[in-house]
Amino acid sequence: MRALTSFIILISVAASGAAHLHGERVSPSLTYWQEKLPTTPIPQLVRELISPDDDDDGKIALNVVDGGMKVDAGMRPRKVGTQGVAPVPLKRCDVAKLYIPTTQMPMDASSCTFLLEKDLVSGTKVSLTFLRERERHFLPRSVADQIPFSSDKLPLALKELNIAPDSVMALAMKETLQACERPAEEGENKFCATSLESLVDLSTSKLGSNRLNVLATNVSKIMSKSVRQEYTIVGVKDVGAAEKDVYYCHSKQYAYAVYYCHKAACTLEAGRRIARIWVKGEEDGRTLEAVAVCHKDTSAWIPNNIPFKALNVKPDTPSICIFVPQGDHLWQTSD
Repeated sequence: MRALTSFIILISVAASGAAHLHGERVSPSLTYWQEKLPTTPIPQLVRELISPDDDDDGKIALNVVDGGMKVDAGMRPRKVGTQGVAPVPLKRCDVAKLYIPTTQMPMDASSCTFLLEKDLVSGTKVSLTFLRERERHFLPRSVADQIPFSSDKLPLALKELNIAPDSVMALAMKETLQACERPAEEGENKFCATSLESLVDLSTSKLGSNRLNVLATNVSKIMSKSVRQEYTIVGVKDVGAAEKDVYYCHSKQYAYAVYYCHKAACTLEAGRRIARIWVKGEEDGRTLEAVAVCHKDTSAWIPNNIPFKALNVKPDTPSICIFVPQGDHLWQTSD
């Protein structure tokens, strides 16, 4: 099966290499996006996950899978989180869990950057961390669909993908599968996508439209290391209508690109504002584009929520904004 999977990957990528647009290689996944979402520009973050720099089709095919796994060869697993997979009704809105779904709670406040909406204006200085982690590329859906994606079949998937069962990657895959299989919380809608094609199909189906805004924080490939520095906000532009449905998609740790997407009712009830933010680094002078989501009513949030602690404000403080971490993206109807 391992050989079959590699063969299919080679055939798939080789076929995409036969298609050219103005002399450039066109990925079937990119073509699928353009056909299904004709009015939606693909974010650079997403495009790079289907357009590896290596022009050798054979190497691209193998690196899509192999390059994303061998990095953890021989490493021992870290301690598994104890949160489990049982649903936890959101009687009060724990926004930290909405933005960083994980089996390892509580969340470290440094995982997100928070800001009061009144400060989301040009000239405000904010400390941000931008990191381009090791990228795991999307597999074509025809390939991804042949690889088992369930907890009970994880041993088979590890064998097919040549991943050591006691490796860090194996543990990460286990936790991702648990998150995907966890029953939806009260008021939540969720899905996991194992290919770009399935991400497009599931998002358009859930949102009921193919006219979408897809928003992501864009970080240059050059910034391959974590860089925390002071940034100055140099531009803010609102995107979409506040009452529109939004699915938040988190990049999950897996052997290839997998996204966990969800929508929670409490964020809709509270109202919100979504904005593109341009920030300029005080140290390196780079201007980067980020995305922020502002929640205008925080009265439903639990009193010990991470944003209140990070901003040193009292519970129920209105209009708190959260910067979308790099690697994640938002899907919103644009009609």
